[in-house]
Parts: sequence; structure tokens; C-alpha cells
Amino acid sequence: MPDSFIESYTLEKRQTLWSNIIGRNLADVLVVDGEAGLAGFLCFGQPKTLKGTDVYELSSIYIDPANVRQGIGQALYNECERMLRTLKAQRVTLWALDSNERALHFYTQQGFIPTGEISKECANDVILHDIELAKDLSVK
Repeated sequence: MPDSFIESYTLEKRQTLWSNIIGRNLADVLVVDGEAGLAGFLCFGQPKTLKGTDVYELSSIYIDPANVRQGIGQALYNECERMLRTLKAQRVTLWALDSNERALHFYTQQGFIPTGEISKECANDVILHDIELAKDLSVK
């Protein structure tokens, strides 16, 4: 992400966003506490366009840089998938930046494959390319 895009997300904007998501029960949020506070989180649910289907979306996963490569992302994803299977989800999708090699590697290790869908968004005069990945949960 361009620094200017990241810097545009102020603490107030983030507090409003997460208060809305959690307060209105718009998604499930899994968190891992670390010694110095929040070590990581994962957010998933059904966007409005998928409500009532057996398709869910992993909308965000974040691991504090000080906690990368400690198994936190894997633990969060494992719990997410366990919950999705309990919900009888058949498919989970996500969007990732095409340049985020670490994330793409992690997702493919979990069994996600590109769907061929691409989304472009403009972030402070920079065009970002997101690719959609999906995993079929009906096969274990």
C-alpha cells in the first residue's frame, strides 16, 4: 500500500470503522492478544451481496509486524475455517493486492486459488490491483 493511503486512515477513522463492524455485528472478528497488546486479528462474514448463501468472505487479516512468523496468522485462519465449517459454509473468498507476495503465498498455502476476478481501486493517485481468491470448503 502506498504510504499516503495508509496515513489517510487516521485513528478516528479506524475506531469508527471497527466500532461499526463490531457494534452492528456486521462480521466476526477473531483476535490474538500478545504480551504487548493486540498481536493480530482476522475478520470474516457475509457481505450484503452474499447474505443467505453458503459463501463467506475473509475481509481482513493483520498480524503485528513484531509477531510475524510466530504462527498467529495460521492459528487465526484455522479458527476461522473451523467456524466457517460449523456455519456450513461451502466457499470462502478474499481479495488481496496482487503485489502482496507474502499474503498471496499464505493464502495459496491454505488452499485458496485465484478466481480470475480483478478489482482496481485508486488510492491517492496510485492504482491498486486486487485479485480475488477462493477456497472450496466442501472438500476437506
